[in-house]
Amino acid sequence: MPSTRSLTALPKVHVHAHLDGSYPRDAVLALARRRGVDLDPERDLPERTGAPGGPGGWRDVWEFFEAYGRVPALVADLDDLAELCGALVAQEAAEGVVYLEPAVEPQLYAPRLGSLRDVTRVVLEAFADAATRHGVEVGALLTVNTDQDEPIAGDLTDVAVEFAGAGVTAFGTAGFEEPSGLHRFAAHAGRARAAGLPVVAHAGQTGGWECVAEAVDVLGATRISHGVRSVENPEFVRRLVESGIVLDVAPVSNVALGIVPDLAAHPAPVLHRAGVGVTLNADDQLWFGRSVTDQYAVARDVWGFSDADLAALAGHGLRVEGMSARTRQVFGAGLAAWLDDA
Repeated sequence: MPSTRSLTALPKVHVHAHLDGSYPRDAVLALARRRGVDLDPERDLPERTGAPGGPGGWRDVWEFFEAYGRVPALVADLDDLAELCGALVAQEAAEGVVYLEPAVEPQLYAPRLGSLRDVTRVVLEAFADAATRHGVEVGALLTVNTDQDEPIAGDLTDVAVEFAGAGVTAFGTAGFEEPSGLHRFAAHAGRARAAGLPVVAHAGQTGGWECVAEAVDVLGATRISHGVRSVENPEFVRRLVESGIVLDVAPVSNVALGIVPDLAAHPAPVLHRAGVGVTLNADDQLWFGRSVTDQYAVARDVWGFSDADLAALAGHGLRVEGMSARTRQVFGAGLAAWLDDA
């Protein structure tokens, strides 16, 4: 019999969600109206969930990246930013997320709205306030863009270290260019690790398995955003399993940007069956139009995962380092209760 258990009620983490690409669509459109910006949802903020080059699809990751900056440009002051951050937490709480760790790039707003430190502080305060109101734990993955941010990487690391344990829960790198020359950021990652922050690196999206190996070997990454092309090398997959590296994958995003041809061909089930820790994530829900819960619907409806498989998949989120012991306990109990609920 098909399962009737609610996927929204399934407790889950959401740890591969770019802040600026994950704000609720309605909140962004309301901000545009309030600011008097002529933002056409179909023209300027399209939900493109189809295959690349097809109906609703992006031509490639570069077309997507060019469009991405439209939303940060709408944010006129720190109050706007705080409002959007609060709206994001509310959105995720409604999706059954128990631990949210957005990738935060304060450099998208600084120095226009203030210093890197000031922008980060406002984001963290907004997260903390909304987390209390909605019963969700929220951390921040402070992120350096490897395509652009080498000149300010040290300053970003300073901010991450300052707020380590006070809202910042991980240090990350992101970028579309792979291989990324991650040795340029190795010292910064080392400082973050010394401050107690795990390193989470984008890799294995536009580049192959060797880019994932670069992130692990050069940065000391313990989680990889994407990493799906690790499947190209079975020996490296075994290494991921043995070392406990977690892949934070985003199935709908991977199809929309042409990383994989379709959802049925996505490597996540193969990686999961091989014993790799895989979490499901939406990446940029604002642009791709699918929530974190929708990714679990893919696992159930396209990959044929049973409820036990789905709970096991969600359970990989227990391995996320930034989560508090209390949330970890609640999360584990919630997974068991979801399975027990007939």
